[in-house]
Amino acid sequence: MLVDDHPPLRTGVAAILERSGRYRVIAEAGSVEEALIAARSHRPPIAVLDLLLPDGSGLDLLRVMKREGLVRGVLVLSMNATAAMADAALEAGADAYLLKESTGEHLLRAMDAIRDGRTFLDGRLGRRGSSRGASASSLDAASDRGPLRSLSAREHEIFRLLASGRNSKEIARLLDISSKTVDNHRSRVMQKLELSSIADLVRLAVRTGVIDP
Repeated sequence: MLVDDHPPLRTGVAAILERSGRYRVIAEAGSVEEALIAARSHRPPIAVLDLLLPDGSGLDLLRVMKREGLVRGVLVLSMNATAAMADAALEAGADAYLLKESTGEHLLRAMDAIRDGRTFLDGRLGRRGSSRGASASSLDAASDRGPLRSLSAREHEIFRLLASGRNSKEIARLLDISSKTVDNHRSRVMQKLELSSIADLVRLAVRTGVIDP
């Protein structure tokens, strides 16, 4: 599903996606209201959306769609090149953040990352002073840092929530999954990062900029 209030942009994005043979556009919307109606009707696996919409915030739309399980993945396509906005989008549940000036190749790489369960952040944000030091295009966190690159998008989400002080029940409620699933993810995170305690996990999260000290 494409969500942007500029029809020419939607047409261009749709052409790139469908010409690839890997994706098909099943719905388009030019506002928050239209997007929610379309998402509830079509349940698109991936939504591509702008953050500036005529009747509301794309971030609020993103939160609602993720909370209601209307989409599996969300690619934010924005003119805003600030790291702060990219971070806000990721915190709201976005799986990828891409600048509108990107090429079709970048768009498809971001879509493929979402499809494969990875997070994608536009590498140009790093060259423009990203607060998280991003320097690569495809990232399993909001940054390209050592051990965190081994985590899947969901594992990184669990990592961040654990580092923020959430317990398994709280995380399960937030992500709408079972506590057992959270515990399984937690075990894999600890194993992949070679951590022996939550204290070690928090220290790593602070050191890598995932949470503030």
